[in-house]
Amino acid sequence: MTSLLPVDGFGSFPLTHSNRPVGADSGAAPLQGVQLITRFCEGEQPYWRAFVQHYRDLGVERIHACVQSDADRAWLEQSAGLEGSRWLQVHRLCAELTPDQALRELDLTPLRNQAPFTLLVDCDEYLGFQRSPFGLAQLFDLYPTGSQWYLPWLMRPLVSPVDAGEGGFWGHVGKPIVRSSRMAAISHDHCFALLPDAVEGPTSIPLGVHGLVLVHFWGRSARDCLIKVFCNRFEDAKSADRDQALTLIRQGELPIRLRLLAYLDLQEGYLPLGLDAERCVFDQTLEETLVRRWLSADEEQCALDLFQRYRAKLELLRAELPCYPAVSLLELATLLPPLKG
Repeated sequence: MTSLLPVDGFGSFPLTHSNRPVGADSGAAPLQGVQLITRFCEGEQPYWRAFVQHYRDLGVERIHACVQSDADRAWLEQSAGLEGSRWLQVHRLCAELTPDQALRELDLTPLRNQAPFTLLVDCDEYLGFQRSPFGLAQLFDLYPTGSQWYLPWLMRPLVSPVDAGEGGFWGHVGKPIVRSSRMAAISHDHCFALLPDAVEGPTSIPLGVHGLVLVHFWGRSARDCLIKVFCNRFEDAKSADRDQALTLIRQGELPIRLRLLAYLDLQEGYLPLGLDAERCVFDQTLEETLVRRWLSADEEQCALDLFQRYRAKLELLRAELPCYPAVSLLELATLLPPLKG
């Protein structure tokens, strides 16, 4: 007979077991001793300052921004200003690769000594505390043999301004934070590969049980989703109709990414975000400038009208739809019905 270890409601025990004392609050900023790696492209411009402000307020020591064009590098450096050299490091990656392929090519060797811990996030992912904020280093001391920790996604689409005051819901995956000295490479968007001589112990410890979440603003506005429809270089099911997106809108059909947004917007927000989403102020003027590159005002309004019609259609079909997060977003992209038919 196989002996089964007990598990908690998250399925994370005994990975999260520790009998070490947490110690007194050091008063350190939550992300003191943490650097983060993110990706940046033109479509992130309206949201960049809010993202940076959130993490700098939490005390992050350095932001490593990966770009694939000289224009993106120049925009970031100009945006950061003279003081940016203290907290921003821009890494120019190969433009011929897709964003996920390029991220895997980032050489982490120079980063290992720049901060004790490294967090991997995208610009629409914000660390939230569902309990009083505390220093992550203090929490990691509970797990001296741990190499990598896992922050669960808490999904919150921001389709309209009132959504910032709503709760979120669990996502199907999340993002990692790793001991910098033990990271070998970025395995994929959601995991670090560890050095072969990493200390024995759990390779990935879930942190949701401690009230830490990664709020995924999928998307940060309806316009954000429109920008992503046209301004992304990913090769996946969410972007399969990118080259036909404008034609689809003109024909009265909704692109896949907007279908996913409608589905997520229907989900019940049953969890506190652990942050004040209303403080995440995005540049609406810059948003409009980017949207106008692909859509006229009339075409944008047409897309938004199609979105509302599609959302209403999904609401009628709710009982027949796959259940999230039991299914991934990439799967959902292939399963959601079109607007027509």
